[in-house]
Amino acid sequence: MTSNTGLRPIDPQLREVIGGAVDQRGVAAKVAAQAASAGVTDVFFLGCGGSWASSVPAHATLSASATGLVSHNINAAEFLASPSPRLSERSLVVASSHSGATPETVAAARLAKEAGAYVVAVATDDDNPLGELGDAAFTYHSEKTITAAKHVLLGQLVQELLRADGADLDYETLRRGYEALPDALAVATEAHEELSATIARETADADLTFVVGGGNVYGVAFLLSVCYLMEMQWKKSVCVASGDFFHGAFEMVVGDAPLILLRSEDRTQAMADRVAAFAPKVTSRVYTLDSAALELPGVPAAARPELSAPVLANLATRLADHYESVTGHSLDERRYMHKMAY
Repeated sequence: MTSNTGLRPIDPQLREVIGGAVDQRGVAAKVAAQAASAGVTDVFFLGCGGSWASSVPAHATLSASATGLVSHNINAAEFLASPSPRLSERSLVVASSHSGATPETVAAARLAKEAGAYVVAVATDDDNPLGELGDAAFTYHSEKTITAAKHVLLGQLVQELLRADGADLDYETLRRGYEALPDALAVATEAHEELSATIARETADADLTFVVGGGNVYGVAFLLSVCYLMEMQWKKSVCVASGDFFHGAFEMVVGDAPLILLRSEDRTQAMADRVAAFAPKVTSRVYTLDSAALELPGVPAAARPELSAPVLANLATRLADHYESVTGHSLDERRYMHKMAY
């Protein structure tokens, strides 16, 4: 393990990064207008790892509300291995990669372009292979506040797609929610510091950590388990969809096995509540990251279900900092990634 000097500060550019993402609503509107003009019928969200996970809320919202659009959220490597027969010039392909150079995602975007699809790149900047391929680009210019920024960019894109699709939603309320998010995220993250420190301190020594989430925050559960705990902390973890928890996974939650539950304010609340009611009966270490428990200044109540994902994503990112502080293992250290041929 690598020694660490202590707890990293909360990203000092958090407000700026999220505000910059919110300011790209105009780009989202232009993409949606182009999609409508081209008669787009299918939207493909593509990425690998955390970038795939970052598309989960957008896919969930579009799937739940669109009538004229079919949404797909596919790992870029799988998309390459088995291209959808629905991929055509009537497709909108949103390809996400933090670096803009993930080989599978760049290749998938190229395949989509060859099929005549309209391609949108999502990366930290547009000076990369993915940005060069894209017909449009969303950027967030951060090495720290990544997932929450992607949630904002893709969330606003979905809102504009739904508006063009004729979905009956309160777009003004959602707009005000997104505009309040830079300050609200900063307030919520600061308020969660004590619980984040407790979770990291009490679970850092665990042999296996369960992370459970569903609906628009399943991607956040994946991020916390696969990217932060396994990739960045080399800790054994398993990510379980809340709807699948009682179909096998709960048999292994025993003794003091830690379970971190992500509770969104979306339509899947009841599934999270069922896990929350059961888990304390079988383990002494249950922790809930609950967006409903947080003050989100300026965010209208009706917008909170939509914005639960970026709120919890930012808490998960900050929780990783606390793990790093407790374990002394740098979040930047890898065994294999970018060090070996794979």
